[in-house]
Amino acid sequence: MKISLFTLSAVVALTIAFTPSLSSAAPTTTLHIPPIDRRPHKGASADAISFKNHRVVRINIQTQSDLKILTDNEHLLELDYFTHAKGIGGTIEIRVPAKSFKSFQALHLNYTTVVEDLQGVIDEEAQKNEVYLQQVWGQSVQQIQNTFRHNRGGGVREDEESQIYASPLAASAWFKGYHSYADHVKWLNAQVKGSKGMAKAFSAGKSFEGRAQAGIRLGTGKKHIVFHGTQHAREWITTMTVEYMISQLLNSKDKKVAGYLKKYTFHIIPIMNPDGFVVSQTTNRMHRKNTQPNPGSRCLGTDINRNWDSHFGQGGSSTDPCRDDYMGPRAFSTPEATNIARYLRSLPNVAAYLDIHSFSQLWMVPFGYTSTRPGTYAYMDGLAEKAVNALAKVHGTRYRHGDIFHTIYQSSGTSVDYAYEVAKAGVAMAVELRDTGRYGFMLPAEQILPTGEETWAGLTAILDNIK
Repeated sequence: MKISLFTLSAVVALTIAFTPSLSSAAPTTTLHIPPIDRRPHKGASADAISFKNHRVVRINIQTQSDLKILTDNEHLLELDYFTHAKGIGGTIEIRVPAKSFKSFQALHLNYTTVVEDLQGVIDEEAQKNEVYLQQVWGQSVQQIQNTFRHNRGGGVREDEESQIYASPLAASAWFKGYHSYADHVKWLNAQVKGSKGMAKAFSAGKSFEGRAQAGIRLGTGKKHIVFHGTQHAREWITTMTVEYMISQLLNSKDKKVAGYLKKYTFHIIPIMNPDGFVVSQTTNRMHRKNTQPNPGSRCLGTDINRNWDSHFGQGGSSTDPCRDDYMGPRAFSTPEATNIARYLRSLPNVAAYLDIHSFSQLWMVPFGYTSTRPGTYAYMDGLAEKAVNALAKVHGTRYRHGDIFHTIYQSSGTSVDYAYEVAKAGVAMAVELRDTGRYGFMLPAEQILPTGEETWAGLTAILDNIK
């Protein structure tokens, strides 16, 4: 069954400025983003992977035996963990393939079905987004193109493309749907070109397949704020939310924002895992990892957020390449984590680092690898509390806050622990956006803007209170 989540435009040459140093005297070179491969991911069939009759179930963990039963059967039944339990009394959401469901039922676990047919949810998401791309985004772009043609005749020049993406009409339509990787890079370039020198583009490096980890830098302050989305490929709402933060910093008329740009320098990367992101849009909507092959295994990719050199492999990660939390053969075996870590270490004063994920509605601080809390836990968790309180005032969305280990689950080799312990960020946070499981990774497009608005409120609460 062929399924296209995006109407993909022709391959175009995209360039972004890459500034390897924060020094004003450092040379600026031009990084050419490689053409995007419009074909299905190499090694995949021409058809997208179907999740027809795959169920998403929520399991109530009542005993230690329940956890052992899942662990003993997860590989055999090809279970895909959407969430993890904190322990006895918690819940886990997993995807159960159709072929495994009878065997899963035979485990006699206490569960409820959240989604009866995952492919139906994916198809609905794709159909709605295709309508958006054609009728909302497509018509907005077409209207702007027609204006160019009317004003001078002929087609749209390459230098005018950035004006399309930066125009008020396009800006109002951008956050009403989901977009391809190529369009995200165009959008990012357009924000830089339209900023009148206020913003600069950069790349933290290249992914395994050679795509740029494209970002934007803005502000003149001595304190650095670093955040990114889409470390896990299937978490599309994080890409859009991070871009909403960029839009607010560039376009808000609030005097407080002008103050932020004087106090801080922001380094923002919407798509940290571009290869996995492309796979999730073309062949496997549920893909989480990057796309590095694993010798001796049919399973593709490493979980980037278990691959950082911070207590690597010390719990909450897997040595099984077929698991979604596979940590890789060694710390920093993934270029994606290596690049961001190097970039973080190059900054002299990282006041805050935020890794944006979905889903569960959580605002968390270190540590993930241990139950022991860091010395500055009270300070960081106090900021997280301010963030969730500010966030709730926007649309009434309720988040929980606390350290990663106790709030969600144990995880080692993560970006947040690395940013705090190794890169010496004053504040390090992992944010899990909407929702709590009704839609999960397929958050409807109509929730993009509300998610952005409330997350912006949470971010500003942190910016207002950083020491």
